[in-house]
Amino acid sequence: MNKNWHKVLAATAVFTLLLSGCGQSKPPAQGAGETPPANMGQGSQQGTDTPPQTATPAPNQEQNKQMKVKTYYSDSNFEKLIEKETTISYKQDADKYRAALESLKTSPDNQSLTLFKGFTFNKVDLKDGQITIDLSMAPESHLGSGGEDMLLNALQKTLFQFSEIQAIEVLVDGEQVESLMGHMDLPHPIKRN
Repeated sequence: MNKNWHKVLAATAVFTLLLSGCGQSKPPAQGAGETPPANMGQGSQQGTDTPPQTATPAPNQEQNKQMKVKTYYSDSNFEKLIEKETTISYKQDADKYRAALESLKTSPDNQSLTLFKGFTFNKVDLKDGQITIDLSMAPESHLGSGGEDMLLNALQKTLFQFSEIQAIEVLVDGEQVESLMGHMDLPHPIKRN
């Protein structure tokens, strides 16, 4: 009976070794929701921290273009226009006009004030030498007569620096108006002098 007992013990030991040996080839258990490393099972050694490979993005066909333009602001006393050089970014050539107008909405420094506070440019479209601007104005965008005059001058000087623009049609919420703020007449269109 001792011989049989030894055979059972030996068989159990071999079976236990086989089971424990099979467990060695499995990767370590991972927490719930974790994904195994990308390089697992490809001959990688544990303990090395190599960052996962990422595909290099293809170059964007439409890179942002940049251009320096002159933009206009008021001095701190609303007495005169101040000219500044601003770099605008745009994707397509047709977008440069909107970019130039958008740059008028924020002053570049403490010595100049924007005349276009509270303006939204809904549509900016150039066709046959005439640019049509459909805009909306918030209550804080209304200025006195001197401010409105400077704003119209700033608008013209900013847009007429583009030689292809011969006229500016300004609409407020899609409609022609006699005046932006009730002080100055608004021609339809404003023509280059």
